[in-house]
Amino acid sequence: MFQFKPPKIIMITGAAGYIGAILCDQFSKSPDVEQIIAIDRLSIPELLKDNKKIIWITANLYQNIWKIPALINKPEVVIHAAWQTNGLFGNEELQTKLNIESSQMLFEFAFKNKFVKKLIFLSDIFVYDAAADQDSDKPFDESDEPKETEYVCGRQKREVENKLRHLFDQSDHKKQVFVLRLSSIFGPRRNKLGIGISDPRVFFSTALPVVVDSPLGWTEQYVHEDDVTDAVAMFTFSQVGGGESYEVYILSPNDFVTACDMGENIKKRIIKLPAALIRVLFSFAWYLSGGKLPTGNGWWKVFCNPLLVDGSKITKSFGFEYLYKSKDVLKDVGGRYENTPGLVE
Repeated sequence: MFQFKPPKIIMITGAAGYIGAILCDQFSKSPDVEQIIAIDRLSIPELLKDNKKIIWITANLYQNIWKIPALINKPEVVIHAAWQTNGLFGNEELQTKLNIESSQMLFEFAFKNKFVKKLIFLSDIFVYDAAADQDSDKPFDESDEPKETEYVCGRQKREVENKLRHLFDQSDHKKQVFVLRLSSIFGPRRNKLGIGISDPRVFFSTALPVVVDSPLGWTEQYVHEDDVTDAVAMFTFSQVGGGESYEVYILSPNDFVTACDMGENIKKRIIKLPAALIRVLFSFAWYLSGGKLPTGNGWWKVFCNPLLVDGSKITKSFGFEYLYKSKDVLKDVGGRYENTPGLVE
């Protein structure tokens, strides 16, 4: 029978990023945790600079630099939060290295070393196909097969999930693997870091005098950064799931935000544009901005078509309760990082 004790040493990738830094900060407060091996290609953020439990490694995962300190410190849990979400204009090869090759190397490390007991991968609900014909009464759940092929983030997350599943199937199954498919994340720390531009709906609704909608009506689900932390903490520190197994959970409240909700909240009128026109405009915006606007490959499709998911499995399985709803993104709901300095790191 699988027996798991709270980990003393954790490894977190993407530790300079929005969620990675939060996980490092929050998990370091656990009395059980002695060290956190924090890996990122960027330098250590202000939030973590004075944290004595952090072993900081500046490295790309597709290189081997990080493996030596990881082998020395022997993490019991590996959390993969590193991801290049926005498309890299004119450099798709680097994005493939940062996302797909890096994930493959990290997963191989985890399966090769017996001291790793759990592997947690933060995936995305956009692995599902944002299709024009989705039935709003039948949201995607964990039993549905990911099929996204166009939107680059969703497509690459799907490819990485497939690689992880293949490695698990080829292994001796002596580990727990959790794949968490997250909806768009919001919260006070995201706002203070100034990274709302990565969400085209939020960006264009703020930048334009109107809120743009599609004929089908876009929908967006959001999960609060505190709920993400609590869910990952549950899988990290508790004996949950079916023992040595591969398990997938959607992390998202079931309510959603529409263009009408957004327009009403910011007091702007709604205009509907044809999907074909939105696709052309997104393409022009991508090239004219040199990739600085969130309008790259496939974003038009995610923007135009509804994508709804059912995040209740984690509640039914473990009693996990969401503290916030998707529509709380329209409010000033606060959170654990409400009073932290608003530095862009």
